[in-house]
Amino acid sequence: MKTLLRTFVIALFSTVSLIANAGDDATNGRKTLKVAIYPATNTMKMSVVVEKLVGRALSVILKSKSGFILHSEYIRKKDTLYFGKFNLEELEDGQYVIEIYDGETKIVKNLEIGTIKPQVVANERFITMN
Repeated sequence: MKTLLRTFVIALFSTVSLIANAGDDATNGRKTLKVAIYPATNTMKMSVVVEKLVGRALSVILKSKSGFILHSEYIRKKDTLYFGKFNLEELEDGQYVIEIYDGETKIVKNLEIGTIKPQVVANERFITMN
């Protein structure tokens, strides 16, 4: 059962693998962020990689769909690369949001966690005679 659940979640995350580039910076026409969000293999963990191309502070937030903040991290101006892992094993089935915000640019990615319930197979009966 646990293997089936993990397989489903890995398949789900594989379809949710996201790569996004933030919009142009209004002041100089350059991109401000490069973001990659992808599932870790055979686990219930989601990896988030952010490359900052402009020296701004950054927030990475994991929220429930209703807006409740489950986790947040602040990345300083002088840090140019962020690598984080979110352990999603304890989260209930439902929709979640990862927000990445640098003061001007905001990237929002939706996640969905679900469980496949095993189907009940009807009992098969048989009679054997020698």
